Amino acid sequence: MLRRLGRSVRQWKSGFHKLCWGLRTVGPRETLVGAGRLAGLGWKKPARAEVRLRSGFSLEFDYPSQFPTMPVTFGDLVDPEFAFLRKVFRSDWVVIDVGASIGPFSLFCLCLPVGHVHAFEPSAANVRMLARNAARNGVADRITIHKLALGDAPAEAVFETTQETWNSRLALSQDVSGERVSVRRVDDEIDRLGLARVSVLKINVAGYEPTVLMGAEALLKAGRADILIMLLGLPSLPHYARIARFGYRFFFYQPRRGTLHEIVAFDEASVLNHRPWPARHIIAIREGAMEDILARGVAIQPR
Repeated sequence: MLRRLGRSVRQWKSGFHKLCWGLRTVGPRETLVGAGRLAGLGWKKPARAEVRLRSGFSLEFDYPSQFPTMPVTFGDLVDPEFAFLRKVFRSDWVVIDVGASIGPFSLFCLCLPVGHVHAFEPSAANVRMLARNAARNGVADRITIHKLALGDAPAEAVFETTQETWNSRLALSQDVSGERVSVRRVDDEIDRLGLARVSVLKINVAGYEPTVLMGAEALLKAGRADILIMLLGLPSLPHYARIARFGYRFFFYQPRRGTLHEIVAFDEASVLNHRPWPARHIIAIREGAMEDILARGVAIQPR
C-alpha cells in the first residue's frame, strides 16, 4: 500500500514537473493547443494519429500504444538535449540511436540535418512505424534501422511488450510472453558497420542503460564516441564514473542560458541536485571534442 502510494506521488510529481517544463519552453498558447490535441485524441480514440512538430517533422503513431505524450502536448521535443544538439550539430555526424522507438530522436537528428543515423529497436511494431515515419519525412535514405536489442553479450531474449511500447523491455525470464529478439553488443555492431567513430551515442532503453554501456566499453575506452546522451538512472552512476575515467566529462544542459552544468561526483545527491531543471538525460562529452562544442557557442557554467 505504502509502496503504491509512493509510486503514485512520484508519478504525479514527475508529471507536474514535465508540465511546468514544457509550459516554460513553448509558452501558454502552444500548451493550450496541445491540451486540445490531447482532448481530441481522448475523444476520438483513433487507431492511428500523427503530430506535426515545430522541430520540422511529423510523427505518426498507433494510438494509444505508441502515444508520445510530450510531443503531442507541446508540439515539439522539449528535452534539453534537443536544444543542445541543435546548437552544436555538424552535417557529417553519424548518430547511433539505441532504443529508437518510433523515431523521435532519430528523425530530429536527420532533420537538423546530420549525415546518417543507425537506429536500434527490438519491437517489430515500433520498427514498422519508425520506417514509416522515416519515409513520410523524406529521410529514409539516411537512416539504417536495425531490429536488435543491445546489451552486454550476444544472446537471444524475449522482448516483453507493454501496453505503452516505450516502456517495453527485455524480460528477465524466458517464461514470459513477448517477441523473440536478438541481443548484440554496441562494440560488435560498431565494428560490423565499419564505423571508425560515432558522433552521438544516445541510449534510452527503459532502465537497461547499464547493460548497454557494458557492451560499449571498448568503444568508450578508445574514445571513439564524441557525445553520449543517456537516460538518467541511479543504477548507471558507477558506469558514469568509469566512463569519466576514459576521458569523458558529464553535464546537464540549460537551454535558456546555453550552458553546460558539469558533474564531477557520481553519487546520487551530486548528480540529482545538479540538474538545472527536471532533465531526464545526462550528457557526456569526450575531452577531445570539447573544443569544437565550445566553439559552437556553448559555455560551461563555473562550478
